[in-house]
Amino acid sequence: MRLTFLLLLLVNFGCLASSCIVTDEMREQFNSKHSEKVTIDTTLRDSNFTVTIKLPESIEGQSSYSVWLISDSLEEPTFIFPLDLYEEGNQTMAWYEIDAGLVRKHFVVVSLNDYCAPSLFKEVFYQ
Repeated sequence: MRLTFLLLLLVNFGCLASSCIVTDEMREQFNSKHSEKVTIDTTLRDSNFTVTIKLPESIEGQSSYSVWLISDSLEEPTFIFPLDLYEEGNQTMAWYEIDAGLVRKHFVVVSLNDYCAPSLFKEVFYQ
């Protein structure tokens, strides 16, 4: 019994931990540096808006994205909805359609699939 206890004391029970902190300042700098690379086009057809989001080939070497539609506020959203990505030509894109009567303040958030990178956010302007 003592021998087992001594062996357990000698075994290294290591633990790896990592954390990621993205400040508001880092997020704003990242957004101002890369937001022009994401384009949002809106088209009114009958009583619906079709919104198309075009993504760049890569942002800071990352070419894998997640795209989210957020309603009302980035801090306290009414809803968050993931958008599917598709390829058209060599362009990565996402889209959604909304009734003109349901238009409110919306944001498109583009997250890199690097868990520690800030996200890009752009407001959708329905015109």
